[in-house]
Amino acid sequence: MNKIFKLFSILSLVTIVFFACTPDQYELKAPLDKSVLKFSVTRDATNPNKFILKSSTPNAQPFWVTPVGTSVKMTDTIDVPFPGKDTIRYSVLSAGGIVTAEPYAFEVTTIDADYVSGPMWVNLTGGLGKSKTWVLAIDADGVSKGGFTSPFYFGGTGWEWDPAFSDIGWAGVSKGDYGTMTFDLMGNANFKSDNKMFPQYSGTGTFMLFPGTSQLITYGAQLLHDKGQGGNVLNWNALLTIKTLDADHMQVLAVTAPGAWLVYNYISKDYYDSH
Repeated sequence: MNKIFKLFSILSLVTIVFFACTPDQYELKAPLDKSVLKFSVTRDATNPNKFILKSSTPNAQPFWVTPVGTSVKMTDTIDVPFPGKDTIRYSVLSAGGIVTAEPYAFEVTTIDADYVSGPMWVNLTGGLGKSKTWVLAIDADGVSKGGFTSPFYFGGTGWEWDPAFSDIGWAGVSKGDYGTMTFDLMGNANFKSDNKMFPQYSGTGTFMLFPGTSQLITYGAQLLHDKGQGGNVLNWNALLTIKTLDADHMQVLAVTAPGAWLVYNYISKDYYDSH
C-alpha cells in the first residue's frame, strides 16, 4: 500500500512540475468532478473470482488500486483468488490533477480452483481442499534430514555457505523441536505456525503465494525460525523469496542486510516422520 501512496505522490509532483514549467499564459485547469468519471467493474460470467475493469473517462489516464495490485490499463482483468470483502478504487490523472471515484465494494466467496492448481501451490499446500505441514530441518539431537546439513545456510550476492549444524555453534541456534507450520487451501489460503521454541513467533493467519516471482508472504504469523539468527531477519512480515520448493523440501531466503541473507531449510512433516 505504501507503494501506491508513493505513486500517487509522484503523479501529483509530475503534474505540479509540468504546469509550473510551462509559460505563464497556461494555467492549471480545474480538476474533473467525480460525477464525470466513467468506469465499470464487471464480474466475469464464468468465474466469480475474476473482474473486468474498464475506464471510459475521455482524455484521462486511469489508475486502478485492487486487492491484487495496481494497473494503469484502460481495460484490464484481475483475479481475486480467495474469499473476502474488499474494494477496487478507480482514479484518473487529467489536466486538472488526480480525481478518485467512490470505491467499488465487492465480496468473493469462493477459491479460484484454476488459480491454485499450479505446482507451487500444490507442493506448498497439498492442493485445493487440503493442507500440508512443514518442520524446520533440525531435531532435538541437532540432526537434519532430506539432504540438508543444517536448519539454515548463509548466503549473499554471488555466494552461499552450507555448513553442518555442528560447525555453527557460534550462531546462537539451539537444537530442538521448533514445532510445525501448516499451509492449507480449505476455504481460504490459511497459515498456522506453532513455534514450540519461541511461541512469540506463533500464530494463525493467511498467506499468499506468487509463483511468477517465487515469493511468499504470511499474515498473522511467521515462518518457523530460530531467535539467534532469525532475529536479524528484516522481512519475516514481508515478501520472502522461495529458493527451492518440491513436494517435501522448501528453502526460503530471509534477508538480513542488503546483499546478505539466510537460506532457511524446511521439510514436510510426512517426509520427516518417514525418513
